[in-house]
Amino acid sequence: MLSLLHGLLATLLNLPPGSPPEPAPAPTPAPQVEPLPSAAPVDEPVPEDISTAPASDSPVAISARVTPDPSQIGDLIKLEVTVAYPTGYAVNVPLGLKLDPMHLVSVEETDPESTGQGLRKVFTFTIQHFGVGEAKTPAFPITYVAPDGAVQTAQVPSHSFSVTALLANEADPKRQGEDPPISLEYPNHRAETAIYYTAGALVAGFVSALLWLRWRRRPRPVVLPPPEPADRVALRALDRLKEADYAGRGEFQLHYLMLTEILKGYLEGRFGIDALERTTDELRAALLRSEAAIAPLKPTEVIRFLQQCDLVKFARFAPPTSEAADAIEQARGMVHATTPVAAAGPNEQAPKDMSSATAPKEQAPKDRPPAPPYRPESDIPTEPVPKFKEDDQ
Repeated sequence: MLSLLHGLLATLLNLPPGSPPEPAPAPTPAPQVEPLPSAAPVDEPVPEDISTAPASDSPVAISARVTPDPSQIGDLIKLEVTVAYPTGYAVNVPLGLKLDPMHLVSVEETDPESTGQGLRKVFTFTIQHFGVGEAKTPAFPITYVAPDGAVQTAQVPSHSFSVTALLANEADPKRQGEDPPISLEYPNHRAETAIYYTAGALVAGFVSALLWLRWRRRPRPVVLPPPEPADRVALRALDRLKEADYAGRGEFQLHYLMLTEILKGYLEGRFGIDALERTTDELRAALLRSEAAIAPLKPTEVIRFLQQCDLVKFARFAPPTSEAADAIEQARGMVHATTPVAAAGPNEQAPKDMSSATAPKEQAPKDRPPAPPYRPESDIPTEPVPKFKEDDQ
């Protein structure tokens, strides 16, 4: 019987006769099912977002409110979060906080204030919401640090508010009446006249401003004080040279150099003769051409005086100190002799000696005789060079 069954199975399965049948696969063990946890009681509600429920043992109490409520789309909404915590704790907002789908504009916080049992701190979040209808602020964490340095977080609960549209949708809006048409005559001569007058006033004002600026920037003449007379300048320089007393200190070359420059400067300022840049020989021709202008001085007298000064400057002669002082008084006499005389009135009489009237009054030293007055050419020695002592140094 068994062989008959085996042949029938081999025919059906196309197996060669006499081969043993394949063993049946082992049955797969059924997975063990863990018992389900007991369901929560029906009367105990399950919170929608478990992160919004604060921990029962947290020392931090948090409350939040949204203003204004309701608000319009795009308004700046204030989310005020008040955190009460014990003394010794520190409360902060985490860095990089996002309140999606709200748009966070700014975050402000107040200084901690005492409540009698601890501290309180208010965080103001400025947000925007661009949706219409009921909205809800997301829950987010607040970080607080314990006195022992442990960092923990507490969740700020979400808060619902509503946002309205700027335009109210009316089922059957009422059509507003149209304004009456305004008739403008054409051409409008009054408007054209106003435009032309305005344009003309602008052009006139612009031209007037340009003319005024040009008038302000015009070159203005500079009024200079009248030049000081050459005789006063020369007499003041001779007084300073006398006070310096270069000859008394043995500096004869400097003494006669300054004396020559003073006399040449007086001739140039008084008579217009280019004397400062010329040597004595070059000055001779200019003085001869101006003989009438420098009267009562004579060119030969001036040249002889300058030659005596050149002898000390270039030949290194050391004249007596008294002769150096006399040379100053001789130059002073030349200045007084050529000082212009002011015109006298009808009831006034000009002084006979103008040189003595215009010259500064000086007191001669007791140990030195008064300086000799200016001597004309006839009284000057005819020797070309005075006899000076040579410098032994």
